[in-house]
Amino acid sequence: QQQSSSSNSRKQKSKKEARVWHDGQQKVTQQTMAALDRSKNSNSNLNSMDIPEDSVALAEARAAYLPDANEIPMWDMEDTLVDDDDDDDHDTANHTNTGDKNDDTSHSKKSSWGSSLKSLMDQMSGNKIIQSTDLVQPLKEMHNLLTSKNVANDIATDICDSVRTKLVGKRMTSFSRIKTAVRQALESVIQKILSPPRGRDIDILKAIRAKSQQQQQSSTFSSLLSYNNNKNSNTNNKKPYVIVMVGINGVGKSTSLAKIAYYLKTHNHSPLLAACDTFRSGAVEQLNVHAKTLGVPLHQMGYAKDPSSVASSAIRYATQHDHDVVLVDTAGRMQNNVPLMKALSKLVVDNSPDLVLFVCEALVGNDGMDQLTMFDRALRSGGHGRQIDGIVLTKFDTVSDKVGAALTMTHVTGAPVVFVGTGQKYTHLKSLSVGSVIKSLFS
Repeated sequence: QQQSSSSNSRKQKSKKEARVWHDGQQKVTQQTMAALDRSKNSNSNLNSMDIPEDSVALAEARAAYLPDANEIPMWDMEDTLVDDDDDDDHDTANHTNTGDKNDDTSHSKKSSWGSSLKSLMDQMSGNKIIQSTDLVQPLKEMHNLLTSKNVANDIATDICDSVRTKLVGKRMTSFSRIKTAVRQALESVIQKILSPPRGRDIDILKAIRAKSQQQQQSSTFSSLLSYNNNKNSNTNNKKPYVIVMVGINGVGKSTSLAKIAYYLKTHNHSPLLAACDTFRSGAVEQLNVHAKTLGVPLHQMGYAKDPSSVASSAIRYATQHDHDVVLVDTAGRMQNNVPLMKALSKLVVDNSPDLVLFVCEALVGNDGMDQLTMFDRALRSGGHGRQIDGIVLTKFDTVSDKVGAALTMTHVTGAPVVFVGTGQKYTHLKSLSVGSVIKSLFS
């Protein structure tokens, strides 16, 4: 049995290989499965997992993933919606008098989130009280706009109803005032959709601290009940917070896991990566490159091992070596791949992770909804009631026309979007904010 808890990797592996998992009709072919299966070759040169500091693979990984000097992480940047609260006449006069192109550009950027909204609501501005009949056509057009960006029909209706409630009976003297009222209505309804309905705490940093404090209190209480405990009896008994990353092949699970590890490390946590994809060729080596680039340890046992056993071993190692978080990488699998789904179900049942995150490309739009629903159903079919806890959307920076799918996925499944990936670097990770959703919907 090959076992290592290091942050090293094979020299020639720096990029994920291109792979085909199905024949275009959601059928996993035997030829593809055989090509990917490493179970018949468990001794795949994993004895040499060290990557020299001057290796090309490591240099390329560091250049691709590590942030530039003084770069601000995306999770520290707020998506703030800026409304122009001044009267339109005042703004127009101001720009006319100054003739300052830069000032005009700045004003345009501040108001750009409502560019499509202006054409919908322009006819309502004026010194009058807005009636429900005034909103029929604008809200119909808003509904069409929302559904065109993959917002589910019932969610689009809820959003329009919220805007109607906010505006009816109000006197709006300018578009800027209408825009402010609409923004407030949008923020309220979208925040409600994005909030975790299952009552789980999806603030990972807060959840890790809470688990640590709870175990510390329990350990202290146990020590008080026992007179024979020595001083070090409870030192290494605190179990880590365990996050399992799941999803279909090729959506960026390993990179997303590495981003979360970097996020946790910058917040003074000590993550351990667990290589539980014992199926895909090169998976362990790929994760090892991330571990070396991050400067965090990797727990691996090679290929042809039971993923659940590897995860259990990693959790024990983390407990003994004071790692407060274990990030578990799993094999990408189609939701109709029965053997791999059973293996994943076993991993979840045996190890009771604190968080199961489904990784999905934001680019797929509503197809991601189908993936998540079928994956969740397949996972629960293993004989347990555990559902997907949260969602990680990758390539979110390229999906302004499909952003509504994120709302739909949360609304239908009850699993909130925990993180979105906005680029390749480890710092290109952030929470799905209300502001970013509104900007994408109405820009």
